[in-house]
Amino acid sequence: MDDLSILYIAGYGRSGSTVLDVLLSGHPRVASVGELVFLGNDWQDEDRKCACGEPYENCLFWEGLFKDEGEVDSLEQIVRDVEHRHVLPKLLLGAHSEEKKREYRRRTRRLFEYISQQGRADLVVDSSKSARQAAGRFWALKNIAGLDVRVLHLVRDGRAALRSVVEKGSNWALEGHIEEKRWLGARTTMGWVLANAIAWGLGRSLGNDLYHRVKFEDLLRAPEETLREIGGFVGVGLEPVIQRVARDEVFEVGHNVGGNRIRHKQQIHLRKTDTPNPHPWSGLDRHHQILFATLGQWMNQKLGYSW
Repeated sequence: MDDLSILYIAGYGRSGSTVLDVLLSGHPRVASVGELVFLGNDWQDEDRKCACGEPYENCLFWEGLFKDEGEVDSLEQIVRDVEHRHVLPKLLLGAHSEEKKREYRRRTRRLFEYISQQGRADLVVDSSKSARQAAGRFWALKNIAGLDVRVLHLVRDGRAALRSVVEKGSNWALEGHIEEKRWLGARTTMGWVLANAIAWGLGRSLGNDLYHRVKFEDLLRAPEETLREIGGFVGVGLEPVIQRVARDEVFEVGHNVGGNRIRHKQQIHLRKTDTPNPHPWSGLDRHHQILFATLGQWMNQKLGYSW
């Protein structure tokens, strides 16, 4: 564990984390495994499978992680008790019992050690982000589990993220796991604001050496330059990945947990573009334009997106 580092992708969904996760997995010493916060929950649901298409208990990568269902239950419970947004104040105040902290530390370190060994990796990428279930995850991994965590805050113009959800629906609803909830536009906008505010606030408190913000639009516009920037931040030379992107290669999806449904395509191709979002308000009807302008644009501007 002394040689293992965690790159935590923070922020909100529909911001390109699945794409970046899969790109990073193209490095031979990097294990990118998606949204680990959902591992226990997904393992227990027979309708949810690893990105390879197999149930987790039958997946060649994950099958050796748990001895029985009791261990799955314990991981899912301790993650919910420590990382969820509704217990974030308790986490930040250090108010969890010492017993709970020890249990969290033991189970999360065991998880990352397993992933490192399976993937023969020095760097594990966890793209759980910072929405409701994982609001305090990177903070807990660093300050309770004692892991070497670097936070990459991946942002995308909130209008594009909102448009994606409004036009297509939420990922879990699209995959048939839940019914689509009411007030989707308002819920998405507020969720986007909260997730990015938490990622920014907690991330910056760690210091510049451990927190870095990158725009998804920059990854599409200048992928080689952006990947070098990420590699410099985490201390890993990403040239093998950069060269593959420059050759316009496809990247195999490995054994990701959760994430955008594109993970089920088994292969991902980075679609480069010089103008990722030339008309940011287009695609949103008048109602959603007013909604985002009122509730979300203030945060959008703080993240570097103009009107």
